[in-house]
Amino acid sequence: MDGFSLARLGNLHLVLLHLPIGFVVAAVLLEISRWKRPEGEGANYLRRLLAVNAVAALFTAAAGLVLASTGKYQSDPLEMHRWAGLGCAGLAVAAWLAQMRGRPWVARAALAALFGATVVSGHLGATLTHGPDAMVFWGGSEVKPAQATGKPAVNPAVVDKAAALVFVNEIQPVLERSCIECHGPDKIKGRLRLDSREAALLGGRSGHPAIKPGMPEASELLRRVRLPRDDDEAMPLGDDPGLSVAEIEALEKWILAGAPWH
Repeated sequence: MDGFSLARLGNLHLVLLHLPIGFVVAAVLLEISRWKRPEGEGANYLRRLLAVNAVAALFTAAAGLVLASTGKYQSDPLEMHRWAGLGCAGLAVAAWLAQMRGRPWVARAALAALFGATVVSGHLGATLTHGPDAMVFWGGSEVKPAQATGKPAVNPAVVDKAAALVFVNEIQPVLERSCIECHGPDKIKGRLRLDSREAALLGGRSGHPAIKPGMPEASELLRRVRLPRDDDEAMPLGDDPGLSVAEIEALEKWILAGAPWH
């Protein structure tokens, strides 16, 4: 299977994951409703629901493993999310088998554990996709896009106007092609955004600024694009071939000139 079809198969995980979540919630509600009447028609519905959930969980976990293998996600919670997802699949099968074999209390225990594991796995998955503050409803950090203030972003007496043209003609296309997909408003990997100058200067989880005007050697972005493609810290990730020598040189000169954004 080539890289393109492998990536497409892995992306199914982002669609399939909603099925077992819904099935687990439905199973928990059904089990609560029949708590005082464990037998009867409700038991048949629960068996069918747990069977469908087990199948959905297995397919979701398989697609998730494929997605992880593409290298698109390289973040601290990835390994924890992988094991939490596999745990969900195992518990889903265990709950179904226990219900089928007439062991309702074992099935209830497995279902309760499955509900908890689903919450944990879902939180880790949201962190991978949307950043560490995805499930934070108060507090936390938020990087806001740059706002127009009517003031120049950099001192025009220091920065050559030609550098601004370099950004528009050379740097911005590279960022949009290889960086914004993972470090933009829709996805914030490593707590880093590169869709505004303020966010790039702030940096991400590493604690180092992605771009430090006038100091290429202190710019984390330049360091990472220079790394060998097989390095775990290399950027961009996945199947992207990376920046060409000319693009890296242009990026270095642009940072040295003050990194004007427009």
